[in-house]
Amino acid sequence: MLAGFANIDLLHCSTRHLFRFSECDCLVSQHMTEKASIVSSLPWTEKYRPKTLNEVARDDSAIDIIQKFAQDGDLPHLLLHGPPGTGKTSTILALAKELYGNNFTNMVLTLNSSDARGIQVVRDEIQSFASTSRPFANFFKLVILDECDSMTKDAQFALRRIMEKYTYHTRFCLVCNYSSKVISALQSRCTKFRFGPISHDAMRRKLQLIVSSERLSITAESIETLIRLGEGDLRKAINILQSAHLSSDTGKINDNIIFATTGNMDWRKVDGLLHTLLNDSLKNICTYLTNLRAEQNFALADILTPLCDSLFRTHLPHDVRACFLRALADVEYSLSFTSSETSQTLLLISTFVQKRNGFRIE
Repeated sequence: MLAGFANIDLLHCSTRHLFRFSECDCLVSQHMTEKASIVSSLPWTEKYRPKTLNEVARDDSAIDIIQKFAQDGDLPHLLLHGPPGTGKTSTILALAKELYGNNFTNMVLTLNSSDARGIQVVRDEIQSFASTSRPFANFFKLVILDECDSMTKDAQFALRRIMEKYTYHTRFCLVCNYSSKVISALQSRCTKFRFGPISHDAMRRKLQLIVSSERLSITAESIETLIRLGEGDLRKAINILQSAHLSSDTGKINDNIIFATTGNMDWRKVDGLLHTLLNDSLKNICTYLTNLRAEQNFALADILTPLCDSLFRTHLPHDVRACFLRALADVEYSLSFTSSETSQTLLLISTFVQKRNGFRIE
C-alpha cells in the first residue's frame, strides 16, 4: 500500500516537472519569436550593421590598422571623421564588440553629442564613467562620442582634461563629420582616420548581400542606380532600397520605383533635356521643358544638379561647358533669393541658345 502511494507521488512529481519544463520551453520559444519579430522590423541600416570589422564595407587601410589595434588589444584615442554614411560609427562599434564581447554594455559608454553636447554632460556622465575603474579587469573602458563636432567649445575643453586624467584605464573615440569643428587640443590627443565616400564595389557587395538576404527582385541596373544615388553614402543607398521595396506593389524593384520614391529625375530624361537645350530651337525647347515638367512634376531647382552632372558626361569644348556651368550657378543663386522660377527658366534656356554657338551633339 505504501509503495503504491509512493509511486503515485512520484508520478505527480514527474508530471509537475514535465509541466514546468514544457512551460519554460513555451516561454523560451515565445521570447525567441518576439526577438525575431523585432529584428525583422528593424530598419535595414540597423539590421545589417556590421558586427565585426571584417563585415565593414570599406576597402582601405584604415580598417586594416584598426583591426590590428583589436588584435593587439592596444587602442589609442581615436578621431574618425568624414562624410555621413561612410562607416565611422559602425567601425568603432564593431571594434568594441570584438574587444569586449559579452561585456560590451559594462565597458562601453556611447553618447550622441548632438543631443548631449553641453559641459554638464561631460562633467557628470562622461567623467563618472571614465573615473571608475574595474578592480578585476585588466582592460581599458571605451567612451564613444558620436557627432562630437556638435559639442560646445567649453565641453570640448572640459573633455580634453578628462582624456588626460583617465587615460590609464579609459580610451576615447570621437566620431564627427567635420574635424575642423573639433578643437586642436583634442585632435592632437587622437589618432585620426578619415573615412571617405565608400567605393562602388564595396557598396555593390553590401547591397547584393541585403538583396540576397531579403530575397528581393531587383535588376543589376537598378542596383547601379542605387549606388549612383547613394554618392558614396551606403546608409542612404540602403534606405532608398528599403523604401523602394516597401513602395513596390508587385514586389519587383526597378528604376521607375526608385526615382518615384526618392523624387529624383531619371538621368536619361535629364540627358534628353540637355540634348534638346544644345540642339533645338527656342520654341521647341520651351515646349519640351513644359511637357517634361507636367509629366515629372519637378521644380527648376531639382534639375540643376542633374544637368550639371550631365554636362560633365557630355563631350563639349571647355569654354562652352564653363559658360553653361556658370549659367546653372547663376540660376541656382537667384532661386535661393526667391526669384521667379519662370524668369529663371527662360534665362537658362536663352543662355544655352545664345552660347552654344552652333555646337551640335548627336
